[in-house]
Amino acid sequence: MAILGGGPVACTLAILLVRAGLRVGILHRPRKAALLVGESLVPAIIPILRLLGVEDEVRSYSLYKPGATINLSDTFNLSFPFANIPAPKLPPYAYNTPRDRFDETLLQAARREGAKVIETGAEVERVPGTERVQLSRETLTAAAEVFSEQPDLIVDATGRARVLPKLLNLPSRKGPREDTALFAHVDRAKVTDEGHVHTTRLDHGWSWRIPLPDRMSVGVIIGTEFLPKFGATKEEQFDNLLRQDSMLSKVTGESKRLTPVMEYTNYQLATERLVGDGWALVGDTAGFIDPVFSSGLLIGMQGAVVLASAIRKGSAQAFKSYEAEVLHHLEAWHEIVGYFYSGRLFTSFQVGDILLKKSMLMRIVFPHMQKHFGAIFTGGASNSRYSLGLLRMVMKHGMRDEDPKGCMIN
Repeated sequence: MAILGGGPVACTLAILLVRAGLRVGILHRPRKAALLVGESLVPAIIPILRLLGVEDEVRSYSLYKPGATINLSDTFNLSFPFANIPAPKLPPYAYNTPRDRFDETLLQAARREGAKVIETGAEVERVPGTERVQLSRETLTAAAEVFSEQPDLIVDATGRARVLPKLLNLPSRKGPREDTALFAHVDRAKVTDEGHVHTTRLDHGWSWRIPLPDRMSVGVIIGTEFLPKFGATKEEQFDNLLRQDSMLSKVTGESKRLTPVMEYTNYQLATERLVGDGWALVGDTAGFIDPVFSSGLLIGMQGAVVLASAIRKGSAQAFKSYEAEVLHHLEAWHEIVGYFYSGRLFTSFQVGDILLKKSMLMRIVFPHMQKHFGAIFTGGASNSRYSLGLLRMVMKHGMRDEDPKGCMIN
């Protein structure tokens, strides 16, 4: 079988399939990206790293991540140490990791397991009159050491390139937001909790601060219409945001940028079909929701584990079950992210903080809620219908008389 793309999701799938005895070719054109989104892992990814046998190597160059912090205002901050979150079967930590090294670790692990990496861009064609796809003659020739004939399955793990969805004109669903993300590495920035990823509500949009071993990753997600007021170029816009935003300037006002500024459209997009006759989608190709809560790699790598199981089983039902699970996971994160942008999530935190001090009932039910909400945001229960149902109930009925607009992400 052929896997298009050589990122962590593609390599996760390749490693598991080679272990199952399949012959796997990864079609991957190496490209040196200055920066990649997805530097902050969540605890639910750690068991996958252990399964792949790479956690020790990832730990060697990454920064220990013991939790997450949310900065809503100068007076209201929320700190979530993973050790205080009773998420069953998950470690109380994750890693903040340089993505270039992380990606290389996974690619070399796939090579060691026996996957063949063909360093070429894959050209794929639609078989006339069908929904099947095949490698072009040139690509098949370049991959002759792996494929003597067309592979029986082609998996698209090309991320936002979305090779097969574009080729097959697959239906997709866009979310309501289409912001711009600007991000770069800086020499330093202030944090309130060592090692935590920090998510901060800004005058317009929000930002992340991810501590890395010798620098800080800073990203700003902002409505595209607000950017011109900060400058004409992405560098001017990023640098001015760090110095002019009322919240960000307090922590990055003295930061020195170390890298170019990367820019991408922060669209929310989910492909509605993930499997077909001789093909499948996985990772960001299947859907991308938002960088908040570090859900992208989680959805992709967990999806690769489920897809590997479906491929081993080989039945149509197994592939359909994979499709249903990933689509449900994407929909769940779409809902969770919606609570973040609408202000309902943060408002419920504020109300809960008040009720904990005043209500005996709240103190009784809080451990149960903490368990399930913590498991959602650490990735252990982000696909759990019960945990999501509990969150949905609180988001609907837990505002009391508070207006969530006060915590909205503009």
